Amino acid sequence: MEFDNPCFECGMCCQHFRVSFYHGEIAGNGVGTVPEDLVTMISPHLACMKGTEKGGASCIALRYTQQEGYRCSIYEQRSSACREFNVMNDDGTPNQKCQELQEIARQRKRQGLNPLK
Repeated sequence: MEFDNPCFECGMCCQHFRVSFYHGEIAGNGVGTVPEDLVTMISPHLACMKGTEKGGASCIALRYTQQEGYRCSIYEQRSSACREFNVMNDDGTPNQKCQELQEIARQRKRQGLNPLK
């Protein structure tokens, strides 16, 4: 498995953080895009991706295959939380949180552990 995009080899952000966002991003209100059946409401105005409610577990939209690596099954419809979390910061420096999560993924691989899914 070899990819130019480190996200395809890692996927840890989708397996570690609670992916929460404003409820207006949920599809069905005329402007939202995130599929309603993949969302859990956590307050009257805040939603998160199913599976990430408490953090430390995979987002329901994350997919993994050996051929393609990690992919978001709703990439074009993903929330602002996902759109704003990048490998690099706006100023061109590495995203420290991303680097920490990539290191966890590398450690799992070195230890012979299966990728998190």
